[in-house]
Amino acid sequence: MLETNTRRLIETLAHEPAQAVLAEGNPASFIRRVCEAYGSVNYGMEDEIGSSVVCLGVVGVNAATLQRARAVNASKLALKAVCAPLQRVRTRVPVKGDTGGTRAMPVIRVILRNLQRSDLNLLAAYRRIPILEVLPSSVVYTRARTRAVYRKSVEEVFDLVSNMDGPAAMGDRERLASLQGKVKYLALAREHYENMRANVVYSRLDRRGRGRIQVAAELPLMYPLGRRASAPEVHFPTISATTGSQPRRNRRSRLEATPFLRSLPIYRYTAPEVR
Repeated sequence: MLETNTRRLIETLAHEPAQAVLAEGNPASFIRRVCEAYGSVNYGMEDEIGSSVVCLGVVGVNAATLQRARAVNASKLALKAVCAPLQRVRTRVPVKGDTGGTRAMPVIRVILRNLQRSDLNLLAAYRRIPILEVLPSSVVYTRARTRAVYRKSVEEVFDLVSNMDGPAAMGDRERLASLQGKVKYLALAREHYENMRANVVYSRLDRRGRGRIQVAAELPLMYPLGRRASAPEVHFPTISATTGSQPRRNRRSRLEATPFLRSLPIYRYTAPEVR
């Protein structure tokens, strides 16, 4: 359903009235690039696993296109509801070319491989199109450096490590066993990554009485064209010549500086209330 709804959106966007402003490129190709960004849910030959396309910009569309975009977002939510729980469940599969060898991998990747859809980029497939309810008067992009951190019980972490082989995993199981009765929770911390956010000022209040919002903005923001032909004022992020990005604020971490385990990015908390 996601592929069908995405195809319908792209067809509508390509033929219905629309205006786009992107951070870079030729204005004559802006709509085509927006279509490519919305439709990119598969890994390319040289794409890095765990990454997805980033296309900064805004696109104004009519009511028919907005309806198509909402259908795409509904399909993305439905797909995530089915696939995300399976991402946390691992199973052992034979290692190709290794007699008797097996390795643990997420169940959802096994299912996709059996369906011949190993190229499906789940991160891109889950990422919804940011739809603005009201015509924006201004959009200001900012960079944010963050990472996902999940609180896990020691028992949950032990279950994860139990599916892993090798001396690092064996040593980690011993470290976890030494925590019994001393520490209740640990943190599974993913690598830091940079994402884009947009601070949007509406031309009027939305249905929730808001005049401004902040939204994740790796994909082009979609807004209703309305009667005004001019595009909103858009400010894209600048790149520092010394750091490569805008200055970042350092926040005090609640995690220890070095991982507690070797086989997984598991950290101990520094705050006593989670021990």
